[in-house]
Amino acid sequence: MSLRKETIVFIDNSIHGIFKSLDELGKLFQNIKAFNNEKDGLEFVNHHPIDLLFLNLDLSPLDGVSITKEITQIKNEPRPFIIVYSDKQDDYVQEMVFNSGADSFINFHNKPEILGLFIRNLLRHRKTVTDEKQNRLILDKEKYLVFKQGAPFQLPRKEFRVFELLFNNPGKFFSKEEIAVAIWNDKEIAKKRIIDVHMYNIRRFFGKRVIQSQKGKGYKLNEKYF
Repeated sequence: MSLRKETIVFIDNSIHGIFKSLDELGKLFQNIKAFNNEKDGLEFVNHHPIDLLFLNLDLSPLDGVSITKEITQIKNEPRPFIIVYSDKQDDYVQEMVFNSGADSFINFHNKPEILGLFIRNLLRHRKTVTDEKQNRLILDKEKYLVFKQGAPFQLPRKEFRVFELLFNNPGKFFSKEEIAVAIWNDKEIAKKRIIDVHMYNIRRFFGKRVIQSQKGKGYKLNEKYF
């Protein structure tokens, strides 16, 4: 039987308590990483592509909820599916976990074979979601990249910011003056041909229909495009 190659990470201050489960999971999944402290675990998560991340709710000094919030706010797409586990099963705890952005909450004392099936189903679901996201536009603000259907397009900085402005406000028309103030902080830019040139270049990258223009209203991103 071939092992699954997806990367699965566990962060647990009492990692010795789940060794048996990890040993059994290692027979099903090729790449399982376990960390008994938050610093090393988060360092790995922040610098490697992760498929599933298991967090003990009672981690210290930060608990699983706090770490989940941190990851969901910082980690770029695609971020891992986050599963928080605990012996605590009351409704308040589960509500707190899901409100933090976690994808699932479980009792880790499930039998290893049941946990293995659970992970297989999560990975199958993750692949479906990832495939769906390939049809969306994803923006990387640090590198000025726009991903369309998984393919990266790198824009010059100003054109990226114009595109980002329209992308973050779907359905809204922006006049040239509004764009000039938002991007250049100078409404006089609207009187020049600079914005027209940027729109032309964006359309050259992604196709003429990506930007819609209407006389008297300005420009907006074509929602049908993504």
